[in-house]
Amino acid sequence: MYKKLNKKRIAQVVGLTLSTALIAPLAQAEFSGEIGVTNDYRFRGVSQTAGDFAVQGSLDYSLENGLFFGAWASNVDKDSYDADVEVDIYAGYWGAFGADEEWEYDATLTYYTYPGQDENTGYLEANVGLYYSGFHLAQWYTNDYANADLSLNYTELNYSYEIFENWSIDAHVGYSYGEGVNDPEMGDWGEDYVDYSIGVSTELGGVGLSLAWLDTNLSDDNIIDSKEPWRNDGTVLATVSYAF
Repeated sequence: MYKKLNKKRIAQVVGLTLSTALIAPLAQAEFSGEIGVTNDYRFRGVSQTAGDFAVQGSLDYSLENGLFFGAWASNVDKDSYDADVEVDIYAGYWGAFGADEEWEYDATLTYYTYPGQDENTGYLEANVGLYYSGFHLAQWYTNDYANADLSLNYTELNYSYEIFENWSIDAHVGYSYGEGVNDPEMGDWGEDYVDYSIGVSTELGGVGLSLAWLDTNLSDDNIIDSKEPWRNDGTVLATVSYAF
């Protein structure tokens, strides 16, 4: 799941939570965190909870020099992972540039772990992101997807437009490509694919609310199981969160 933490408040980018949440740090050093619930934990268009609810939370620390550190956790489907929980640990650097520092960027290393697995499928992934005027462009890469010595790339573009105060329309499109989605031993992916979402989000009394439609373009021949445990069918994704 993925998020941007701007200098004033946390603003969820719908579609990014569909994966594992990364945080760009605040301009001042401080601790921050978030707790939330969603009707389905989707990572790059694919359910990690077999279409069931997920409780998720994060704790982060950012320094004045731009460095940040954090951890994020969610329940996952045991049949998919041979584990009940995912814990992601990350560290990175954030900065800004331009006449009014209107451009922001970050670089992050994330280690995905699944405590309790009989066979470790944890892996390290790197990403760089660029933010400008509601746009967020990011590139992700790992050379050891699922601890299987396979490369995997993910390119995403997100846009959030404020239609009213504290109300925004959020759009996301992501592209997964590389050995990790084309190796037969990794399952029934069989092809590079696109995931996308469109939704609306707001913050009321410190509580973040979002509602979005999410889908992928995986073909019928190569579709991941649309029932259980790996669901990638189109769905309405609803999320409630509280940042502190």
